[in-house]
Amino acid sequence: NFLLLFLLTFILVLLLPFYPSVGETKEHTLPDNEYVLNVMLGMGTDVLPAEALKAIAVTLRTYTAFHGKVLPQGSLESICASTSAEHGEKVYNAMREAVYSTTGEYITYGGKIINACFHLSSNQNTAEGGEPYLKSVSTADERSFPGFYGETVITREQILAFGKGEIKGVSYGEDGKAKTVSFEKANADVLEFINHFSVVSVDFTLHLNSDGGYTVLTKGQGNGLGLSLYGAYLLSLEGQTYKQIICRYFQGTEITCII
Repeated sequence: NFLLLFLLTFILVLLLPFYPSVGETKEHTLPDNEYVLNVMLGMGTDVLPAEALKAIAVTLRTYTAFHGKVLPQGSLESICASTSAEHGEKVYNAMREAVYSTTGEYITYGGKIINACFHLSSNQNTAEGGEPYLKSVSTADERSFPGFYGETVITREQILAFGKGEIKGVSYGEDGKAKTVSFEKANADVLEFINHFSVVSVDFTLHLNSDGGYTVLTKGQGNGLGLSLYGAYLLSLEGQTYKQIICRYFQGTEITCII
């Protein structure tokens, strides 16, 4: 299976150090196009609009250069999917075109490669990220994203096993996203909380159940930072170019060619 082959390649790439063929700068190791292409192929199974794919390609290339590897944030197949061999070839060709047509392009702020965070879907706006280029910005209406509304049940036993006591409340930032969950004994950062309890989004509310557990209702998927993959898809349908999409999600940045 064509797509399975590239998915396996993607997994191997994540487990291996950078290939020796990539270029070097004073601060970052720059990934080659085939590395970025394999990452993209491992993330999705559908042909998205060209401008959306270019925005994703440049974001992944930048994220990879900043961190040294890409951690999967979910799969683009959630947008829509088809797994026929013919369709798989279309996916490969479309993604390859997106990667190679943006060869050497990185997102920079103040002349430096940024931490180009990304997530699957946001509710109304992205999250504030603590960097001047990771501001909370409005996004497209993403309620059509499959799995936009989610629900996770956390039992009282699971809460107590976490070791911080009973949940006391949640604090939210000006962006409307959860920042801290307060427990009897200590607080938990929102990322610690959602990772431990398998909550899919930082945009959530807690609802106490009769047995002492909680139902967590979520909107969107991911940490909410930077580029919304589904938002990029919707904005491209509206006619926005990949550069417009990138500059919307990463405020004050430029797309710089570094070869």
